[in-house]
Amino acid sequence: MAKEAENAKKSANGTESNVGQNIALFWVLILSGLGIVFVPPTMLILIAGMIPSFVALLLNTDRSGSLAAMLAFNLAGVITVIGILRERRQTYQEAIKILADVYMWLAMLSGAGVAVFLAWAVPVVVFSTYELQARASLARLQKQRTKLIEEWGGQFVSDMKETSQRPR
Repeated sequence: MAKEAENAKKSANGTESNVGQNIALFWVLILSGLGIVFVPPTMLILIAGMIPSFVALLLNTDRSGSLAAMLAFNLAGVITVIGILRERRQTYQEAIKILADVYMWLAMLSGAGVAVFLAWAVPVVVFSTYELQARASLARLQKQRTKLIEEWGGQFVSDMKETSQRPR
C-alpha cells in the first residue's frame, strides 16, 4: 500500500515536470515563430549561434545543471553578436556578413566553450587538487608515524593496534 502511494507521487511529480517542460517548449516555439516573421535576420544569427546548445539538448547527458549553464552562457555570447547586428542595420546582408566573420563566431561560441569548461574541466581540476592535498597529508602523517615509532619503539605500534581493536 505504501509503495503504491509512493509510486503515485513519483508519477504525479513526473507529469507535473513534464507539463512545465511542455509549457516552456510552447512559449519557445511561439516566440521563435514570431521572431522568424518579424525579425528574421536576428533569428538567423540566434539559430546559428545556438547550435552548441541544440547539440547539448539532443545529446542529453543527464547533467541538467551543465545543460542550463550551456544554454545561459551560449545565449550570452549570441546576444552580444545580436547587439552588433542591431547597431548595424538589421538586414540579411549584415547578418550574412556577421556569419562570415570568424571573430563573430568566436564571440558566439566562446560562451558555450566557457560553459563546457565550467561543467567538465573544473570538477576534474578540483578533484585533482583535493587528491594532491590528501596525498600530501598522508605523507605528512606517515612521517609523523615513523618519527613516533623511532622515538617510542615497536611498543607504540602494538599499543595502537590494541586500542584500535577495542570495541567502542
